[in-house]
Parts: sequence; C-alpha cells; structure tokens
Amino acid sequence: MKGTLEVMIMSGVEDGLPLNYSIENGDGELTHEGQRWVIRIGRREDSDVCLRNDTFVSRVHAYIIWERERWWLEDNNSTNGTYVANGDLDARVQGTIPINPGDLFRIGHTWMRIQPVTE
Repeated sequence: MKGTLEVMIMSGVEDGLPLNYSIENGDGELTHEGQRWVIRIGRREDSDVCLRNDTFVSRVHAYIIWERERWWLEDNNSTNGTYVANGDLDARVQGTIPINPGDLFRIGHTWMRIQPVTE
C-alpha cells in the first residue's frame, strides 16, 4: 500500500500550497484492514484537506482514496459537485472515478492535483 500522498492546491488563496499526508502519521482514515486509505476533503475543520475559504465546498465534499493499487476520486453527493479537467470542458464526477498523479480536479472553486510522490 502506498504510504504517502501530496495534494497541491492550484487556485484560490492557498494557490501553490502543497499538503502532505502519510499513513504513518495517522493522516486520513485507514480502513478494511489496511487495504483502503481515505483522505476527506471539505469545509469542516476536521477534514484532512480543509478548504474553509471556499464557500462552494460542502462540509464533507469528496474523498481521495487509495485502493486496488491506484488513486480514486469520489464525490460525496456534494451540492456544487466535483470536477476533473477534460480538455476545454470540466467533467462532473459521478460516483467514484480513477485519478492519476498530475490530473487536475476541482472541489467547489478550488483546483487541486495529486502530486507524484517518489519513495
């Protein structure tokens, strides 16, 4: 299981801010006997990725998940949706979709990407 994750904020007041998470530090939620690692994104203070300055973000908006040897992005039925960059258009995330390091995605009005991590 991958033990580290870096999420880069790509817009808004925190543009350029790297957020680092690791299983070893207790970041996120480790479930299913260590086979699934969940990072919560939202406006709530106890979110792993807290986007308190974006009023278009729900309290618990979306999740980044490590499962089956890859990253996934899941919208939590948020009001304003979760989107991935898809050419000139943004595609709304329905359910859970695969996401790769370097892919741009938007939560509320905040763009982010998972950074490739070298271990």
